[in-house]
Amino acid sequence: MLLTLPLQVACSLLAWLSLYTWFCHRYKHRNYEWSCRLVTLTHGILATCLSAYIGFIDGPWPLSHPGSPNTTLQVHGLCLSLGYFLFDLCCICRFARRKSMKKYHAWRSRRSEELYLKTNGHLKNH
Repeated sequence: MLLTLPLQVACSLLAWLSLYTWFCHRYKHRNYEWSCRLVTLTHGILATCLSAYIGFIDGPWPLSHPGSPNTTLQVHGLCLSLGYFLFDLCCICRFARRKSMKKYHAWRSRRSEELYLKTNGHLKNH
């Protein structure tokens, strides 16, 4: 399973890059940052719907089973989001060259996202 996580993240990143390329091709009259924002909107809608499905329908209910092992669908959702966050970091580096605080914030939020992927949202003392 651990060997397939980087592959899933890479496939997710490739999917987001493909969607970005399609938006750039489809909306040639707009600038590239606009297409990046469309990818962000798509990720927001997709992540919200997927999280709601995982939390309310597929389970386990996070309030009654905290700290339980991640399901396969939860891992796929996290890999999808991590691939998007890598795409977003590339967009920030491309479109916000002089905004170093925004870059640091993006990097810091990605690091905290990795922590949740490793610990299922709970800090463990080992």
